[in-house]
Amino acid sequence: MARPRTVSDDAILAAARSVFLELGPSASTAVIADRVGLSQAGLFKRFSTKADLMVAALAPPSIPPFALLLAAGPDPCRPIQEQLREIARAMALFFKEMVPCLMVLSASGISPQQLLTRFDVPPPLLAKLAMIEWIQQAMNAGRLRPGDADPIAAAFMGALHMRSFMCHISSEPMSDEALSTYADSVVDNLWNGLAPTEQSQ
Repeated sequence: MARPRTVSDDAILAAARSVFLELGPSASTAVIADRVGLSQAGLFKRFSTKADLMVAALAPPSIPPFALLLAAGPDPCRPIQEQLREIARAMALFFKEMVPCLMVLSASGISPQQLLTRFDVPPPLLAKLAMIEWIQQAMNAGRLRPGDADPIAAAFMGALHMRSFMCHISSEPMSDEALSTYADSVVDNLWNGLAPTEQSQ
């Protein structure tokens, strides 16, 4: 009978993520193994190569968490601006977490193309399409001013992604609270261009 695993894959991935973000792509797998109480041999029984472990620990999820908010579509019973703020905050916090991970993967020599071939639909494309659909639904319902949903989605997501990117490369991280305040500001500043002519919402 096989011995039960005493360390879950999730625990290994959490430790690996922490080590790679702290020490970069050159971090030794021995450090990761030590943090979870495994031997390197035991670690490589779970993940055959260091690159496999790095990708598993740092790659984005196939469905970004905020995409679940978008998939539900605009709630007809809630103010649309409030919903946009909720989406923006979720995106901002997601990008804050993912930008450093993607930077480590890039520094390791793993290209975005290599990374995205793991997915049937690349997560950035899935997220953008979901945002476009959400905006289009809101426009169709008269809750946003008619327009081209594609560039609006790109501007919305780009403003949130770029903030996290700039914070990362400038080594001036924002707290979750400050990032949520920034996300609200993005929505408020875009609102004049998005609000329906008759602001009855």
